[in-house]
Amino acid sequence: MPAVTDPDHARVLVWAPTLYESGFKQRHVDGDALAVQASLRTAGYDSVLLDAYYRGRPAATLADTLADAAGFDVLVVHLFTSDAYGPRLRRIADELVAARLRHPRLTVIGFGPLAVSAAGELLAHGAVDHVVAGPTTVAADPFVAGLLTHLRAHLAVYMSLRSLTPADLPYGVDSVVSVAASRGCRSRCTFCAYNADLPGGGWRDMPMAQVVDDITHLHQAIGATTFAFSDSDFGGTRRECARRATDLRDGLRAVGLAGTLTFAISVRAETLDPDIVGVLADAGVRTMLVGVESFNPDTLHRVYGKRQDLTHLREVVAAADDAGVTTVASYILWHPWQTLDGLRAELDALDRFGRHRIPHFMARSRLEVIPGTVIERQIAADKLLITAPFHRAFTIADPTAAAVADALTEWFATTAAPVLAGLHEADPGSLERLAELKIAEWNWLTDTVNREAACHG
Repeated sequence: MPAVTDPDHARVLVWAPTLYESGFKQRHVDGDALAVQASLRTAGYDSVLLDAYYRGRPAATLADTLADAAGFDVLVVHLFTSDAYGPRLRRIADELVAARLRHPRLTVIGFGPLAVSAAGELLAHGAVDHVVAGPTTVAADPFVAGLLTHLRAHLAVYMSLRSLTPADLPYGVDSVVSVAASRGCRSRCTFCAYNADLPGGGWRDMPMAQVVDDITHLHQAIGATTFAFSDSDFGGTRRECARRATDLRDGLRAVGLAGTLTFAISVRAETLDPDIVGVLADAGVRTMLVGVESFNPDTLHRVYGKRQDLTHLREVVAAADDAGVTTVASYILWHPWQTLDGLRAELDALDRFGRHRIPHFMARSRLEVIPGTVIERQIAADKLLITAPFHRAFTIADPTAAAVADALTEWFATTAAPVLAGLHEADPGSLERLAELKIAEWNWLTDTVNREAACHG
């Protein structure tokens, strides 16, 4: 195990790697990595943040940064989104292995829910030495042991970003900066691992007044006007959501930023009502991501472990439309137990709900199987799980539904993927081409499902 030879002069590098490879989400700032950096700085650690997640400007590579003449003793890698599980995480793991070969004395610590859920694979691959709040590992080196203790404690407290100076914030005014106003989620979806790094699980509120202070500080430091709450469950409960929405609106008014800033949030529909949506809109919320996942109540409850009032969901979406808030819905069309009849019903319901509210292509609207989740165990029990290092997939039990899924995957690979590779958010025409591709895919899929249903009817 690497050892820190001079704890009094030890240096820590916090690395936020690129977790998305598309031409979109280029200007997003990893606010949780900013919070880790602020936490370390406040505690007296000699730490540096390398934010490669933000791609609004060229960033130094991990290899070049580690080659700094002063050197680094510990690397903390922030892995937060399960969307990166699979090939992207494998490439990050390979990059970490290469870094450790070049710098044998470097200790690597994984941080974030993805680091915890994929801890077994990251450790076995030799990519990390320790995972914060993951499998118990012993750090013999006192400096590393103290750093691990600090990072575990960081998960349970609010950390102000106001200690960050403009030199720590090399972002453009057009950045989308994430901030955290809560941790965890009250829901218990079978496919989710976003509570994986929280001791005891659950949902934890953070002081909104201090979050507003952070937002004000970031706005003054870099001029950013677009923010995204990194919370996976902004509201917690309906009562809490009402209070938090009011605190956000009133806090922004008190500092003279009402109407200046816009926000995106991830929120559960059951924590909302039309009045709360109105308050959020007054606070500047312009986009809310809602986890819908399915319009089949049996699939929602039996497969995904969700209890959702679909009538209430539609009321919330209608209120958002009236308030000028865009609703973006996460949705899972393909899962191991999908059937042809289920496909037809889901597509009909999607059409009524509004296909435009679903950001994914239907070919990519697949269950992401994350290690350690309840649904991974369910799929394995039904002998439908496909596993490999940094890879989880599934077989669709119904042969007709499986054939449609395979055909859609082929359509996507030959028709959509080559065009997507050339799209970029900086290109004004890219969004239009993206929409055209989604319409073409939707037409192809609905025609195919209807044809198959007629053949098997």
